[in-house]
Amino acid sequence: MSKKQFIKRHHFIINKLRKKPSTFDEIQDYLKIQSELDEENYEIEIRTFQRDLKEIASLYSIEIEYNRSSKLYQIIQDVNDINNERLVESFELFNALSLTENLSKYIILEKRKPMGTENMFGILHAIKNRFIIQFLHEKYWDEDQDKKTRVVHPLALKESKYRWYLVALDEKDGVIKSFALDRISDIEITLKKFHYPENFNPEIAFQNTFGIVNDGTPAQKIVLSFSFEQGKYIKSLPMHHSQKTIIDNEKELRIELFLQPTYDFAMELLSIGKEVKVLEPKELQNKIKIRFEEAIKRYE
Repeated sequence: MSKKQFIKRHHFIINKLRKKPSTFDEIQDYLKIQSELDEENYEIEIRTFQRDLKEIASLYSIEIEYNRSSKLYQIIQDVNDINNERLVESFELFNALSLTENLSKYIILEKRKPMGTENMFGILHAIKNRFIIQFLHEKYWDEDQDKKTRVVHPLALKESKYRWYLVALDEKDGVIKSFALDRISDIEITLKKFHYPENFNPEIAFQNTFGIVNDGTPAQKIVLSFSFEQGKYIKSLPMHHSQKTIIDNEKELRIELFLQPTYDFAMELLSIGKEVKVLEPKELQNKIKIRFEEAIKRYE
């Protein structure tokens, strides 16, 4: 059996048991249906199934236990964290795109340049082993269009707006910065070691940020009012993990956030246009008003 089939079988078992506890026969019936749909063979013997349960626990931190009284297999511990969910999501997307039938004309992908993910494995290796890395970096807004050599201490990888960024300490000035992977080239992993800063925790560093910018601005309460229509979208896809609903009726959705009012966040609000109004703080409200006034002047 190929690795692809092996992984798919794991996910079928997990999905079946997440819906409800099941007997081995019910799981087998489910695998049989999936086999027919995929024109593959996912059916297994009980011994292989027991081995799968151990591998699922090891790979995905999902514990599956057999209840002798009910004769059901059930998930008793499911970390179900964002990384596992994204892993499953990515695999399901890959599975959909690799169907044997020629369905390409029914799948419309965004036409955009590669995200630089080919460097991910090497960067993660450098982060884990504390290796200094060197690369050429291109800034889009720099008047000098030449790529510049950067020597950095890699600390983390962060995703934002369908882009991946390397969070690293720049040896040039000792400042922690973010570099878009699609603007990095000629990456070299050196054998020089660095000490990971004890006071830096990636999750805490970006806990109160929107996007990739942490400019040191103190996080504060932000209150936004959305139109009823836009509010439905904001409820289904929250802007930030701190989002709390204050008012939700047929006139508006009013939410409260706690984050840094950075440039990235202001740009997000501007992209929503007339469907959102900043109520607090006044400084952010004025900043958005000025941006709209500047945009209007471009049409005069």
